[in-house]
Amino acid sequence: MTLFTRGRAARLTAMAAAAAAALPLLIAAPGTAHAADAATCRTNGPTYGVNSAGSLLEYKLKSPINGAGGYLSPTTIGSSWNNYPLVISGPDGKFYLLKSDGTWYGRRDVSTGAWAVSPRKITTAFGWLADAADRNQVTVDRSGRMWVLLDNGSLYSYRYDGSGGAWTPADTSFLHDTGWNRYDLITAADDGVIYGRAAADGKLYRSRFDSTSQRWIERHVLVSSSDWHQFKSITSNGGDTLMGVQSSTGQLFYYRFDENTRSWPVNRVEIGTSGWQNLLSVSGAPDNCGIAASHTPASPAIPLESYSRGSVMQSSTGSVEFAYTDNIGRLVHGRMADPSDVNGVQWTTISGNEAFTGQPSLVEQADGRISVTAHNTSGSVWQRNQVAKSSADWAAWNDQAGAMRQHATTAKLPSGQLVQFAADANGAPWYRLQTAANGEFLGWLPLSGTGFSGPFTAVTVRDGLQLFGKNASGVLSTALFKADGTLSAWTSLGAQAISGTPSAVVYPGYRIRVFATDGNGNVVTVSQSVEGGAYGEWTQVVGLTAQGSPSAVISPLTGLTEIVVRGTDGYIHNTGETTQGSGVWRTWQQSSFETSATEPTAVTYTNANGPTWAYSFRTADNQTRFYAVQQTAALSTTKAVRETPDFTGRSLPTAD
Repeated sequence: MTLFTRGRAARLTAMAAAAAAALPLLIAAPGTAHAADAATCRTNGPTYGVNSAGSLLEYKLKSPINGAGGYLSPTTIGSSWNNYPLVISGPDGKFYLLKSDGTWYGRRDVSTGAWAVSPRKITTAFGWLADAADRNQVTVDRSGRMWVLLDNGSLYSYRYDGSGGAWTPADTSFLHDTGWNRYDLITAADDGVIYGRAAADGKLYRSRFDSTSQRWIERHVLVSSSDWHQFKSITSNGGDTLMGVQSSTGQLFYYRFDENTRSWPVNRVEIGTSGWQNLLSVSGAPDNCGIAASHTPASPAIPLESYSRGSVMQSSTGSVEFAYTDNIGRLVHGRMADPSDVNGVQWTTISGNEAFTGQPSLVEQADGRISVTAHNTSGSVWQRNQVAKSSADWAAWNDQAGAMRQHATTAKLPSGQLVQFAADANGAPWYRLQTAANGEFLGWLPLSGTGFSGPFTAVTVRDGLQLFGKNASGVLSTALFKADGTLSAWTSLGAQAISGTPSAVVYPGYRIRVFATDGNGNVVTVSQSVEGGAYGEWTQVVGLTAQGSPSAVISPLTGLTEIVVRGTDGYIHNTGETTQGSGVWRTWQQSSFETSATEPTAVTYTNANGPTWAYSFRTADNQTRFYAVQQTAALSTTKAVRETPDFTGRSLPTAD
């Protein structure tokens, strides 16, 4: 359980802080308007205040939808509450009370008015938020999440299970975002709706996080250019309402934002006269009102795929790592600890009772732990890490949610940070970024573009990750993603329509060549002549009708670009350049002696004899094959004699 003391907050890594500072101010456009959006409120909604004598006062607002009529006379519902410098109301009569030694919790039965739970201490954390300078860095939303803004800009949420007397394990701590130290105040105004007051000029920004999909529906959107520093504190009744305590006069003003019209239908309505600034705490019940429309995207059911392509990579320890999903939804991981011993592969089914589909992603964290990302048939993206570098054990699964239609691709930035990319049911691209190398993943954030179909391909380049994605017509586009979350404009690679998932190789100087299959089964390719430059014309690698997508690598033995693809005969075929960088290709050769049920995956690796390359596929009974290039000391110097690589195929030990 991650609960932060002030000291813990101060010790968070400088890398996370740097990543926060790099994020742009305005990331997302305003959320999509819905004509049915409207706030609904109960009458006589309570607001709570603590006076200097320690009385907990309940003020009932006659009409929380617009503030009309102001408050009824307050009633006293508690005493000695001045022991708590900050009191925050939660939903369903819950209260969070903060003092220097930690956080206390109480609950009042809203139907009877009796105290069901007298204030009791629930954690030693969050005591620093009782300091006068920090009281505006915590808020509770309509769902009961406590949102905490750390001094370094990290935004966390926590949920307390009052009935069980513990922090809910499944949602104890969630790092949603970084860069929020631009604000000196946050206020939750509905489930996941967070307003931030800019420290620099007092302008008000609105963000909306959907906890089910873990998406930022909108983020840092300017909704008021006024200076909200006039208010000592700002609280909410839910439903996009805000109540501000005027510092100078002590008046209480009421506001309500309409996310459909992007306007303020309730604007600066006085609901309290002077004196409110003298209360120790002022807190609206966050469930007095609620936004009627749901912004949670439907999570698409993802069908199982038969014989999906597997992933292969070599770790920094030298092990060759395998991962695939089989036809019944199991996610299987294999580890060849000694890359020279193909008989030493150990297979483990790591999916438990969950069902996964499509090609998983394999990538190495900056600290050497292997990370696997896979698409749950529920539509959620799941991610799992080794417990430690070289460990045979895996940590618990992380449900990254997302509600994504397309399988996620995970790639590593030059900084060592991992990024996940996927497209939703509308073909819109999203990404999820680590705060820093080895760090936690932030919530899903939208990227520009729409209409994407199929998984993205991502390769690491000098300044970030080069993304490739195709639209429903099969036309491929590319864009550069950087660690600060910015994305260049999408650029079309021409009118050539492709099927499946493209493969890309990066040459020295960060020039890229892309390979794909067109609708007629021709392998086609296109390349750059300079880093970041335009792509030339598509050309065919003639001589073979392919079934599925190709996989390409640069041979570490010869420097030639090599391609493998499954033919319509079911066998794997290989070709490569006649000379380095020529884009002229040898005659295709059948390189496997048995048929493949999957598309092949090519991989470069190093074994006891030095660097080499291989490809892997699975047979109809889902057994993995590994075809490695035969290595000789003179191979790289005898190309004129041996124009095509010779492969040795091996059956890897059977997976359980």
